[in-house]
Amino acid sequence: MIDLRSDLLTGPTPAMLAAAAAAAGGLHFGLREDPQQRALERRLAEMLAHEDALVFPTCTMANLTAALLLGRRGTRAVLQRDAHVLTSEAGGLSAFAGLIPDPLPGDAAMPDVESWERAGAVGDEQKPRASLFVLENTHNRAGGIAVPPDYSREVIAIARAAGVALHLDGSRIFNAAAALGTSVADLASGFDMVAVSLNKTFGAPIGAALAGSRALIDQAVTVRQRLGGGIRPTGPAAAATLAGLDDSHVAATHALAATLAQGLASIPGLRVDALDTRTNIVVAEVAGDGFTAPQLCDWLARDGLLALPFDIRRLRFITYRGINARDIDAAIVIVERVMREPLIAS
Repeated sequence: MIDLRSDLLTGPTPAMLAAAAAAAGGLHFGLREDPQQRALERRLAEMLAHEDALVFPTCTMANLTAALLLGRRGTRAVLQRDAHVLTSEAGGLSAFAGLIPDPLPGDAAMPDVESWERAGAVGDEQKPRASLFVLENTHNRAGGIAVPPDYSREVIAIARAAGVALHLDGSRIFNAAAALGTSVADLASGFDMVAVSLNKTFGAPIGAALAGSRALIDQAVTVRQRLGGGIRPTGPAAAATLAGLDDSHVAATHALAATLAQGLASIPGLRVDALDTRTNIVVAEVAGDGFTAPQLCDWLARDGLLALPFDIRRLRFITYRGINARDIDAAIVIVERVMREPLIAS
């Protein structure tokens, strides 16, 4: 079975396993007491160009914590259309943070900057003002689009002028940096807080982290505990995660995704955008009306390929460490075979 549903399936490297074994037995009770955890948080803060960082079980919890700290109840959280915090985090912005999601029209990954400006300026006694901008990079549902630093800086400037706080959902920020040929720090600087997944990109046992000022991270420790996210023990997991941060496999997964995208685009009945800023995500759209994306995923699974249906028309494939060129070639063959006779496959 070739499983391209998510890069959450990334496995640890031998170096990560060795680091975890070496750190085993070091037990610490405090929420930030473990030296391996503290070393990991210092490294992440440096990489993300912020004063401090805190480890989290998931990026969803890290995003929610940022929303609770930065947003104001009863106000709007302005975000991109189809952002992960809107589509895949169980309504946490509203249910816990009391924020009203306000997705911008137009391009999902990079709506016109004027849209951000209008959203930040609008508000009166009857329409709630915006208190938070959330930018996702890479943008998952737009096909893994890497948002360049110039665009982020424009959004940051608009937010500062409007007195609006800024959070970066940088779940796949390491992929964005690799695709754009820039540093993670260049993409993360200027935001009040930045969340990042570590399990997706590196196969790390520490799922995520949240970076920000020391004052905000001090508050985040309390919010994380309130949400049930105080992980203990952290030593072996933190040591493994720290050892994985230097792995340089990201560009290779992008090359595999480009090969997959090209192969899928050549198959009649599928549409795949040609993107210069593609990372490790490929989103394909079913062009005809004879079947749906969930049906196609079922047929592919019967032939040995797992993909994730996004909605009635679109499905997602993701490459990650552990997937190789042979897997991609085989995946293209499977999709081509199933698409050739979809009604027979059913």
